[in-house]
Amino acid sequence: MERSRKRIEKQLQQTIIMVETLLRMPAVPRTELLALASWLEGLGREELFKGLADQVSREKATWEQMNAVITQPIVKELLQPIVDQLSDRSRANRIRKELVVTVTRRFLENIKWKKSLEQERYMSRFFSSVEDTLSISHDIAMDAVIIDHSSIVESLELFQKLIKQMESAFVPVIIVGPNRSDIRQVSYEMGADDYWDETVTNEERHVRLARLLRKLRVVSSTILVDELTGAYNRKYLQNAFDRRVARLEREQRTFGLAIFDIDHFKRINDLHGHPTGDLVLSELATIVQQAARLDDEFIRFGGEEFILLFSAETVPQAVASMNKIRERVERHIFANGLKVTVSIGLSFAFDLLTSLAQATAEADEALYQAKRNGRNQVVSYSTAISIEKIPVYIRVEEGFLKQVHTLDMPGHPKYHIEVIPLDDQRTSPIQLAILSLDQLASENFVRLEEWRQQRESIIDALVVTDQEDDRLANALSCGATDYIMTSQIDSDMEEWIAEWIMQIP
Repeated sequence: MERSRKRIEKQLQQTIIMVETLLRMPAVPRTELLALASWLEGLGREELFKGLADQVSREKATWEQMNAVITQPIVKELLQPIVDQLSDRSRANRIRKELVVTVTRRFLENIKWKKSLEQERYMSRFFSSVEDTLSISHDIAMDAVIIDHSSIVESLELFQKLIKQMESAFVPVIIVGPNRSDIRQVSYEMGADDYWDETVTNEERHVRLARLLRKLRVVSSTILVDELTGAYNRKYLQNAFDRRVARLEREQRTFGLAIFDIDHFKRINDLHGHPTGDLVLSELATIVQQAARLDDEFIRFGGEEFILLFSAETVPQAVASMNKIRERVERHIFANGLKVTVSIGLSFAFDLLTSLAQATAEADEALYQAKRNGRNQVVSYSTAISIEKIPVYIRVEEGFLKQVHTLDMPGHPKYHIEVIPLDDQRTSPIQLAILSLDQLASENFVRLEEWRQQRESIIDALVVTDQEDDRLANALSCGATDYIMTSQIDSDMEEWIAEWIMQIP
């Protein structure tokens, strides 16, 4: 079984390399294109490659009639469906690790716990305060939160807000504190799902954590409504899309898929606080659902993004419907007197072979065009718009740059991942910085504070260090995301980056 899995993973990576090679060539001999087709047809007996094999089988006869040498724009068009499927397969072939967040100022005392989490295949992240945890909680998908009791005492009001937010997402909260019955009782009264005192060993912690996460998975798989907004959640989306396609086949009822994104939502959270941001999300859902028709389906896709599945007969009619909703949002006075706008990307007129991934990718690209064109508008996807992935930069200190360039990273259907030097001036909405602890310490950790103040982008920082000392604890308390040891950099860096890419929403 393990040998078969590794063989399939290797074949997948070989296929990706072959396709990337063809896409880098200024012109491609027809024989190279047909060689790729034969390779994929040969892999068709494996379930993972069946869709790819069927795709090229349909196209191969056309390819055989083409010129002996094919220009790159045509090659890109021919290979786009295969690229889309490979992006889905390479991403789906990896399992996202569950993210366990620990809130403590006693980082050095928790190194053993962190390592045991990672040995059990969890992602681990540390924050030094409840405030820091709350500020980032809208941007990352937490699966469990473990908090030192002393951190709660310092910020009880913020902890109550965090508890409320975690409850709405069914994320378990565990309090770690002294072996005192009065503190244990108060912790449960405040909403903790478990309480660990010093008598609970690491082995028992893992058993109790696994039990809570099992419950979270069961609840997540059965609840189809987003607690905050009342919209459906993304678990509802696939079945809803499939029903629309079935009606298209049975009744020729055409439909559209629109992605709504609140303009400058991160700025709203930063300037007015996350509670106000939550109210904006909730009010937006109410406005759209009131403006939509009864059979339209509104779904929270993630963060400040929503999807609307709606019936329409033509593209102009679909655009007009979305503009009415956009204008209604623009006229509304939100919480704290805020004026809010939305950008909307629209995909329409699917055929029966259109997948949800393709439809959302098209709507996402149209949304990206709306953002680039100035926001607060509706853009419909057309063949004139090529699916251009949003850039995500991995900024790397010079000493690690060559090594990172050689790593095998998974693709992403929405983002184009690019490795650049640490001080490159380009920016993107989501970034990862990889740098040494020495570099951070030499700047007195100012760079981390500057990144934390960024309002137009999220910047995670992976620190490379020789030893786990007070400087590392300082870096983590200033906002560093995680660290890897220099002695384990070859084995740990590729896996860490791959997991980070998978976590991107």
